[in-house]
Amino acid sequence: MERGEGGRGGETKQSRASGRCPPTRTAHFTFFFFFFFPPHTRSPIADAVALFHALAFAYHASVWGWHCTPAAGALPGTAGFGWFFRYLTFYAYTLQTLSFGVAAAAALHPASPPRRKAALRAAADDAACAVFGLTNVVTVMYYGLEAATAGVVEGGPAPRPPWLGRSVHVFNAAAAWADLLVSHPRSFSPRAASLSHASAGAYAAWLLVVRAGAGAFPYPILNALPMPWGYLGLTGTALALSAGLFALGRRLSTPLLRVKAKAGWPVAGV
Repeated sequence: MERGEGGRGGETKQSRASGRCPPTRTAHFTFFFFFFFPPHTRSPIADAVALFHALAFAYHASVWGWHCTPAAGALPGTAGFGWFFRYLTFYAYTLQTLSFGVAAAAALHPASPPRRKAALRAAADDAACAVFGLTNVVTVMYYGLEAATAGVVEGGPAPRPPWLGRSVHVFNAAAAWADLLVSHPRSFSPRAASLSHASAGAYAAWLLVVRAGAGAFPYPILNALPMPWGYLGLTGTALALSAGLFALGRRLSTPLLRVKAKAGWPVAGV
C-alpha cells in the first residue's frame, strides 16, 4: 500500500537496469524447481496447476528477494524501524509468497505417505485462503486511498523499477484470484478464516509497535488523522474489508467446486 515500495513515479537508469532481474530469476528458479521436484501427478490439469504455483512462487520470491539487494536501497522501506515489514504491502506479499511456496511443494513434492500428502495439501488450502482477503485489501486500499486523497496516503516518490508497483499492487491480487479459480479445492474453512483474521489483526497491532519504535506511522495519512480515532477508523475499515473479501471468496468457492467437479478437475490437485 506504500509508494516507496512500488508505486508510480519517475525511474532512473539504475532502476531500469535492476528491473530486468526478477523475470530472469523466475525462469531460472522454475527450471531448477522442476528439475529437483518433478511433478508427481497423473493428470495434465494437475500438472498445469502445479506449474502455475511454481511460477507464482518463483516470481513472488524473486520480487521479495529484490528488496534485499542494493538496487532497493533508494526505497524508504530500506531504512528505519521494521524494515519493509512496516508496510502492509510487504507484510501481505510475504505471506502470499509463503502460501505459494506451500502450494508448489504440495503439488510437486516427491512421493510420500498419504497422511503427509493430505496434511501438506490442507496446509496449502488454508494458507491460500487465509491470505486471499489481505492480498486484495492491499490492492483496493492502495488505489482507492490514492485516488481519494490525491496521494496524501503515500510518501514522496522514489526511484524504482517499473515492474515493482505492478508486481506488489496488481499481480498480487491477480495471482490470488487465479489461484482461487484453478486450485481445487479452496475451502475457505473456519481454520483459514481464523488465520485470515489473525494475520490482519496482527498487522493492525504491528502498526502501533512501528509508531512506538519509529515515532510515527509509516503512512502519512495515519499521521494526519487524529489518534486514536483515525487509526481505529482506518484499520477497522481494512479489517472489515479483509473479512468481507474472505467471505466473498468462500461464497464463490462452492459454485466453483461444482463446476470443477463437472469438468473432471482432479480433486487431489492443489
